[in-house]
Amino acid sequence: MLKFLYSQAREKGARFVFDTEVIGIERAGTKYKVQIKDRDGISAFVAHVVVNCAGLNSDKIAQLAGIDIAKAGYKLHYCKGEYFSLSSKYRNVVNRLIYPTPEQAGHGIHVTVGLDGRVRLGPNARYVEEVDYRVDETQKKAFYNSVQRFLPHIELEDLDPEFAGIRPKLQGPGKAFRDFVIAHEEKTGFPGLINLIGIESPGLTAAPAIARYVGRMVAELFD
Repeated sequence: MLKFLYSQAREKGARFVFDTEVIGIERAGTKYKVQIKDRDGISAFVAHVVVNCAGLNSDKIAQLAGIDIAKAGYKLHYCKGEYFSLSSKYRNVVNRLIYPTPEQAGHGIHVTVGLDGRVRLGPNARYVEEVDYRVDETQKKAFYNSVQRFLPHIELEDLDPEFAGIRPKLQGPGKAFRDFVIAHEEKTGFPGLINLIGIESPGLTAAPAIARYVGRMVAELFD
């Protein structure tokens, strides 16, 4: 899907610059001067509209642009989700997703089945201070205890670390749920700046719908 969207965007004239860090954003009249750093050094470009969809770093980009992220409630909290896979002897042992009762920070450790029949368990949900994609093997026991309710025949040694991801949550540990933000910051003094902050799963599963929504916001700026 990502390759398809990438090729479609290029066909419509979008330009992509990879391995580049945004290090500064400042107002330049009615436009924005965006300073970037890449392997060739530091350079800048000017844009009428800036769409901040930087995922885990979207709060930092908003702050670079001049947004008070504490006042706006844009400070992100990293919530790690890890997966373990079951031994190959359990291939095709189930043929559908199995979900437990949802937890506060996520859906709970559930069972998923790959196209190849492999069974994966996860994700868990635990807040962390840094972005680290290594699976913590000390979590294996917690995974085992969780899925024993619907896979009582598995053994602890049947679990192997698979992969991990980080979710950018707007609510911190123990706080009430907060939905993600898609906002044109004109009222806060930043016309032309559109922030997408705290988007978790919808960032991928609903990416086309989100893109159309933001596209309409951009179009309205030039009406």
